[in-house]
Amino acid sequence: MLPLRASAVPVFANGQGGANCALCHTVVPQLSGYGRYVLMTNFSRGLNRHLQMMQNRSLPIALEATANASNPAATGLPALSSSLVQWLSAGFLGKEVSYFASVPMVSGGFPAASVDQLWVADNAFDRGNGSLQIGRFATPVFAPWISQSLSLSGYGIASMQVGSNAATLADNRWGASYTQVGANGLIGNVAYLAGNGPIENALATVDEGSAWSASLQFLSPEKHWSGGLATLVGSNLNSGGAIDRYTREAALASYDIGRFDLLAIGTIGHDTLPLPLSAASSTSKAYSLETIYAPLSWLHLDTRYERINDGLGNDTTNYIVDAALDLRPNIVLTVEDLARPGATPITQYQLLWAGPWFRNRMPPGTMQPTPDLHGLSAAHARALENGRSIFYTGKDLAGVRIHGPDPLRAYQSCAVCHQPTGVGGVRLPDGAISAELGPHAHMRDNMGVSSATNAMAGMPGMSAPAKPWSIADFERAIAHGVDNTGMALSPVMPRWQMSKRDLHDIALYVLTQLHPHG
Repeated sequence: MLPLRASAVPVFANGQGGANCALCHTVVPQLSGYGRYVLMTNFSRGLNRHLQMMQNRSLPIALEATANASNPAATGLPALSSSLVQWLSAGFLGKEVSYFASVPMVSGGFPAASVDQLWVADNAFDRGNGSLQIGRFATPVFAPWISQSLSLSGYGIASMQVGSNAATLADNRWGASYTQVGANGLIGNVAYLAGNGPIENALATVDEGSAWSASLQFLSPEKHWSGGLATLVGSNLNSGGAIDRYTREAALASYDIGRFDLLAIGTIGHDTLPLPLSAASSTSKAYSLETIYAPLSWLHLDTRYERINDGLGNDTTNYIVDAALDLRPNIVLTVEDLARPGATPITQYQLLWAGPWFRNRMPPGTMQPTPDLHGLSAAHARALENGRSIFYTGKDLAGVRIHGPDPLRAYQSCAVCHQPTGVGGVRLPDGAISAELGPHAHMRDNMGVSSATNAMAGMPGMSAPAKPWSIADFERAIAHGVDNTGMALSPVMPRWQMSKRDLHDIALYVLTQLHPHG
């Protein structure tokens, strides 16, 4: 059974203050650098756990569905069908335990046979820098890229089978995986993988045998470059009953700048006995070169060249072009053309919806009370109301959204990263911890505890101040990333761009209305 293409999880968007899907996706289902980091760390970095648990109390699930067509028509399917209908749930079972479940009802146009992914992760190892994942999950060899393809065809380089060896880099398999987050964007992983059958056969190794994987990746949302090296070593029984011992070595390099995303992936594999009744071994090779361009915020164009050789005489070349249109952040229309030398081109169409999605809405019961405006001048009251709107929704009362240096990139609202009360302590990418706000704003250490400096997380700036903050101090911190002592804040903190009036109003609200400790 082929794994499903991974997708958007509106449960997360709803739990992060009704964030735009573009927080984690360039276009659903492809992940942005931020989304890749969140997925690679098993959701332990970059999401507000408290808000997510509050949201999941009222609505812990979401639904994803697609309508698909193909020319020529897919074998065994009507002209219009659904390739995927599935339930999705994700979040936190406690402060340090995250989970994810995707349960398809329809897969590939036919009734689904089993769960797609189902795992839990304990993220408390090594002071929150280590995560142990158990269950059925994507093979951790560049999964944030391979499992989240914009292309309707997915990556042929990842789904390549060699002879009777059904194990591929695109599989979702039962097992255990440990991820260690290091400094400067380095993330290491080691995993043991069993079969990919139903849950009652979770430890069975009949179809795919068992394998170990290891990878070292560089992945930081604030850097243009990302990539890494990975290996998969395993064995299984071929269809003739002999043991095929195999390896897969892989390398990935990605460069993301503005509207362009360049990606190169290469693999080399070796199988000792991939064919039944044959002593021949094989050396497989494959590579993929891809460019994704966004000429408009709602349009992404993906072009990819793939060359796949399984070492057994099967050599495939793919030319793939996709155009994905965001009708809404959670509704995407994708058109793809797949061409191979000597074969009839295949054109595919897909309309994807995932929801429900509650845009710009904080989870129930999490917002601070409306400020007491009694006795204030009309201008002062209006400023506080406007600042409150920006703090919770990222938009002013006129509906104008604030943004960082890159207007195409989406962020959570101030309240999601710094907590609705301003207490901070949310774990963010690259070891940063969101600051506590209010008149005595300061950083918190990497365990979420107030500290004079954030040295443990390696983040300079915002040491416990000798004097209270002023409106001008907050304006400088918000717009220029400099605290009230003149030190630069972490690059994870966006340098927000907005009107002078909005900047004044959000600074006024943060200074006068946030009292994290009562």
